[in-house]
Amino acid sequence: MRDFIFRGDYSRAAFEDRCSGSADAAEPAPALTAPGVDCAAISTPAIPHIVHQTWKSADLPPRFAKWRQAWRTLHPQWDHRFYDDADIRRVIADRAPRWLSVHDRLPRAIQRVDLFRYLIVYLDGGLYADLDMEPHLPSDSLVADASCVFCVEFHLGARRQKELGYRLPWQIANCIFAAAPGHEFFAEILDEIGRRASNPVIKDADVEDITGPRMLTRLAFALTREQRGAVRILPQINWMAPREYPRIGPLARLVHASHATAGTWRTARIPRLWYNSLTWSHLRGSVSAMAPELP
Repeated sequence: MRDFIFRGDYSRAAFEDRCSGSADAAEPAPALTAPGVDCAAISTPAIPHIVHQTWKSADLPPRFAKWRQAWRTLHPQWDHRFYDDADIRRVIADRAPRWLSVHDRLPRAIQRVDLFRYLIVYLDGGLYADLDMEPHLPSDSLVADASCVFCVEFHLGARRQKELGYRLPWQIANCIFAAAPGHEFFAEILDEIGRRASNPVIKDADVEDITGPRMLTRLAFALTREQRGAVRILPQINWMAPREYPRIGPLARLVHASHATAGTWRTARIPRLWYNSLTWSHLRGSVSAMAPELP
C-alpha cells in the first residue's frame, strides 16, 4: 500500500507534458468539445488501483479519518491519494490549466471539489470516494474488467422521477465512482460542467444540477453509448446500501460500502428521517443485486 498526501510533487512526465498547455486566465472557458482536456488521447482499458479522496484541509474529523483508514486497510495494494483545497487548485493549475478558469468561476467550494473529482479520475484513473463513504468489503471485484463504474444512489417513485425529469427511476451517485484515465464519459462530464459553470447558485439543489448527481444522471441518460463509452452501473446495494441494513447473512456479501450522507456542503440541513423518506421510497430496488442498464 502506498499512501500519501498530494503536495504537488507527484508527476508522470510524459503524461504531464501533454496536459501542460497554457491558458489565458481571463479566458471564459476551455474549448467545449469533447474530450475537453488536453490529454484525452491517453487512455487505458483497466481501472488503476488508486483511491482519491479530498477534504478542505489535512485535519480530518475523527470519523472521516477512521473511514479513510478503513479504505487503506481493505485495499492494501492500492495507492491512496489525498488532496486538500489548496492541492486541488494547484493540481489543476499544474496539470490541466485550461480548466482553472472553470474551477475559479464555480461559486461554491463543493462545486470546485466536484469538478476536481471528475478531473483527477479523468487524468489518472482510479476510484474516487467521499470521506463519508464507509467501506465494508474490498471494491476490487466491482471494478474488475471495467473501464468506468458508477452506482445507483437511490430509486425513485414515479412522481419524483417526473419532478427531476429523469428517463429512468433512479439517480447515479457522484460520491463514489471509478474509471480508467481518459474515459469518454468523464470528458463529457467535464465539458458539461464547463457549459454550466457560470450558472447562478441560489439553493443547494442548484449545486446538484450544475456539478452534482442530478447533472451526472441526466447526462448519462442523454448520451448515446458511442458518446459516453462503456459504463458499468452497479446496483445500489454494492456501494450505496442504506446504512440501516444489517450486514449479516447473504446481504452482507453484497454491501461493499455505504454512504453516511454527512452533507457538510449543504447550507440547509436536511433532517435524516426526511432525507430517508425522499430517497428510499422503493426499498426493493435498494436490496436488488440486479445491475441496471443505461438507455
